[in-house]
Amino acid sequence: MNGRIIRSSVIILTLVIAGGAWAHAQAPGVNVKFPFVAAGKTFEAGTYTVDVAANGNVVLTAEGGTTVEFADTKKLNDRNFDRPELMFDVVGSARILAQVKLPGKGHFVVSRQEGAVEQETVKGPKTDK
Repeated sequence: MNGRIIRSSVIILTLVIAGGAWAHAQAPGVNVKFPFVAAGKTFEAGTYTVDVAANGNVVLTAEGGTTVEFADTKKLNDRNFDRPELMFDVVGSARILAQVKLPGKGHFVVSRQEGAVEQETVKGPKTDK
C-alpha cells in the first residue's frame, strides 16, 4: 500500500515538473498592435510567438494557430537578447516583418524591403534565457 502511494506520488511529481519545463520552454508571445505582412501573407493585430525550426528557419505562429515559416532566414549574430523583438520595415502605410531577435537564439533577417525608410520595433516580455 505504502509502495503504491510513493510510486503514484513520484509519477505525479514527475509529470508536474515535465509540464512546467515544457511550458517554460515555449516561446513567449509578442503583442503586435497593427496589421502586418510576413512571408507574403497579411496578418491582423494580435499575439504571435516566434521560434527557430530545426532547419534554422524562423517560424511565426499566430495565437489562433496560423503558422508561417520564412524559407530564406539569414542569421546575423548569436548575441543574447533578454526579450523577443520583431522589427518591421515601414513602406507607406504597410509594415513588413523584416528582422527577429530571439533570446538564446540570436538575430535573424527574414525579409528585406526596398524603399523602406523607417523601422518599427515591437518587444515582447523579458525572459530569463
